[in-house]
Amino acid sequence: MARIIRPTWAIRCVQSGCKALFEVAVLEDGKQQEVVCPNCGEHYLYPVLKDSDENQD
Repeated sequence: MARIIRPTWAIRCVQSGCKALFEVAVLEDGKQQEVVCPNCGEHYLYPVLKDSDENQD
């Protein structure tokens, strides 16, 4: 059996038919990573950076 050797976060897919919960690695501050839901294939960028929220206006 495998074991997790680094800190992880959990992401829940927001697709209405999916709602899967899956683990992602904790990244260093200021870094983002694209992940894919293993259940439905939806793409997510995490973590959401505060700067990217402000630039969407």
